[in-house]
Amino acid sequence: MAKKLGGIAAFCVGASLIVSCGGGGGEGGSIDDTSGVVGAKDAPGGAAGNVGGGASSQTAASAAGTTPSAAGATAPAAGTTSGAADATAPASGAAPAAGAAPAAGAATAPTASGAGATIVPLYTPPTDPSWNTVIAAKAAHPSVGVIAVLNPGNGPGAAVDAGYASGIARLNAAGIKVVGYVATGYAVKGAAVVKADIDRWRTFYPGQIGGIFFDEQSNRAGDVPYYRDLSQYAKAQGMSFTIGNPGTDTAESYVGALDCMLIYESGGLPGANALGGWHANHAKSNFGIIPYATQMDAAFVRNARNSVQYIYLQSDSLPNPWDSVPGYFADLLAALE
Repeated sequence: MAKKLGGIAAFCVGASLIVSCGGGGGEGGSIDDTSGVVGAKDAPGGAAGNVGGGASSQTAASAAGTTPSAAGATAPAAGTTSGAADATAPASGAAPAAGAAPAAGAATAPTASGAGATIVPLYTPPTDPSWNTVIAAKAAHPSVGVIAVLNPGNGPGAAVDAGYASGIARLNAAGIKVVGYVATGYAVKGAAVVKADIDRWRTFYPGQIGGIFFDEQSNRAGDVPYYRDLSQYAKAQGMSFTIGNPGTDTAESYVGALDCMLIYESGGLPGANALGGWHANHAKSNFGIIPYATQMDAAFVRNARNSVQYIYLQSDSLPNPWDSVPGYFADLLAALE
């Protein structure tokens, strides 16, 4: 995603997000790529961080076991993206108990038995109406898990932002799990640099961040130790839920290294082949999808829930599908109940 699923502002959509979900081999992208870089928002293929430039933007790296060629593309800061009033709402792993706000680091899964969940690239600034849209929809459908991925500046930014601090508090109070965006450059970025971003999320917003979203996730089996180490590090800092966003299919060996991976981030709804195969050997809570340029399709959501736990649909399209929330967001949560 171009402002990385984590930085939706200028980005590429595709192979990487959902949240670690991206487009499979087609358009799609990493949430944090910015326009003008590989996986840029107007380019096909990409990780969640770059709209249109995720795993698939890594030159056919969308095939499981291959690594994307482009790495480290950055997405614009949330404050720079335009936020449509109907901007997307985040999906949360756990629904809050009535009247009580869940701890930011609490476990991730959906709250009500049988209910689904969604991961929302909330790359708009806290003053954007999209935040209220997400909060209101969660209040109307409390059993659905909503996780919001935030990306103030292609990551946590250089300093704490008072607007984000108060906005994150509102999301947490509504029972929405807040996850911080970091880019990994398809495992090319040094682990120490990524860990420094994780540390900034923790120190800037202490006790408010419940997890980390690793955009530009590699799908090469040899990089599993890199992501396992980063996931364990985030959890040791109190951020209990980790999401990877290859934006396309990935190696089966990644299961367990991260809590969830977004295996589809592209224009249009994924076919049955994208959700089936080896994925059926594992709990559906390991997977999520974030297609864009699509209308609400309740029948699709019902069927997809048999294969993946986290489902987000977006009506917006390239060059930046993540700078808004769809007008049908509340209907999406209703379909996930």
